[in-house]
Amino acid sequence: MTERLPLHVRDVTADWLTGALRAGGVIDEATTVEHVTCEPVAAGVGFMGEVARLIPTYASGAGSSGSGPATVIAKIPTQDQNVRSLLAPARVFEREARFYLDIAPQLEMVPTAYHVAADFARDDYVLLMEDLGHLRTGDQIGGAAPDQAAAALECLGGVHAKFWRSARLDDIAWMPRIDDPSMKIGREIYAASLPGFLEMFGGSLDPSLAGVIARFGDNVHQVMDRFGAMPTTIVHFDYRLDNLFFDDSARGAESVRIIDFQASCKGGGAYDVGYFLSQNVATDVRREHEDELLRIYHAALAAGGVSDYSFEQLRADYRVGVLYGWIIPVYAVGTLDSSSDRAVALWTEVVRRAQAAMIDHDVASLLVT
Repeated sequence: MTERLPLHVRDVTADWLTGALRAGGVIDEATTVEHVTCEPVAAGVGFMGEVARLIPTYASGAGSSGSGPATVIAKIPTQDQNVRSLLAPARVFEREARFYLDIAPQLEMVPTAYHVAADFARDDYVLLMEDLGHLRTGDQIGGAAPDQAAAALECLGGVHAKFWRSARLDDIAWMPRIDDPSMKIGREIYAASLPGFLEMFGGSLDPSLAGVIARFGDNVHQVMDRFGAMPTTIVHFDYRLDNLFFDDSARGAESVRIIDFQASCKGGGAYDVGYFLSQNVATDVRREHEDELLRIYHAALAAGGVSDYSFEQLRADYRVGVLYGWIIPVYAVGTLDSSSDRAVALWTEVVRRAQAAMIDHDVASLLVT
């Protein structure tokens, strides 16, 4: 496929989709997409791209072995030049495309990619993948119940264990280390986003965290270096409920499906744990079950063959994850479409939880500048 990629989901035509699904081996040469309807999903929450459900109508010619999937999820990077310029050094869009090409086929908890069309020179891609709409979606506003959080962390531990200190990581040249210079864009992102964040949430911030909020940007590099010094695995880097789906017919880790790998990198998996627990579980639930949930994650590592990582070290690394997770709401709110009631409700709750976790774990003591 040599034509220019669609830059918006509305630009996905029946002809383009036909070629893409054929290239992915999803439909045969005798099957054609005659018409495609586009339904946006997750409106108002994402800030790094567009996601839509495509509903194709197929025509089958002589010799066709059958039609294709009834629905297809399409994901296309944002064309907002302000966002793209901030993210360009980290090449997050190329990372997700390559993740689905190279790594996703090894992971049963990741939806099937029907086709990945990529233009790496322009840092653009179109990801066509399995529709998980029949599964129960995570709800970050409501927060994870203890059993749901346990399943999510068991699944996460399994992913981390699969790549823990693995020699295979050296072969994934396109995926940066978490402490690579290309990943250290947090200081700039934080500085650019903080004014908009303070305008919206300044009145909701705990005064005891004023120093942390002011000094956070200058500590981004040293925190990333801490993650780089931890045992290396593949880090999702945006492991939150809105990126998880749950199959109620299964239990534990087998019930979880994971999406959104734009920020995936190589480093300390404790970041994913700290981010998930501090921002995706209601504060009272986290406080009651935190130790138990950390032990579930740690047990999943052990079940996957990890024997060189103590629970005490996990707890120490987890605090660093709680600290760095603060960059997510600041960046998200700083670029937020405030017309979306759900987005405002989401980040209001996340900011409240993140602050509570940072206070509980005295993250101020982790700052060095």
